Amino acid sequence: VDTFGGAFPELEEKRQDILDIVAEEEKAFATLLTRGIKFFDELSSELKAEGKSEVTGEKAFFLYDTLGFPVDLTEQMAEEAGLTVDVIGFTDEMEEQ
Repeated sequence: VDTFGGAFPELEEKRQDILDIVAEEEKAFATLLTRGIKFFDELSSELKAEGKSEVTGEKAFFLYDTLGFPVDLTEQMAEEAGLTVDVIGFTDEMEEQ
């Protein structure tokens, strides 16, 4: 609003609506991240306990499709945890949907 308000006066007129929507979206994304991270942490622990090192495409797809967790974030967290993600399996799940 501050950046483009001069060029688009309607932004100033709707300032509070815009701020409310952004705050709501930030809260929703924070909730999504919390749920996704919790699921991933539990999954990571299970995989390591089973001696496995790959997040299946099915689990990566569940994180993405059901929890709204971005697959690139799943890949990053997997790498940090010493795991890999079955990206081909994830892509197959996406195509089946």
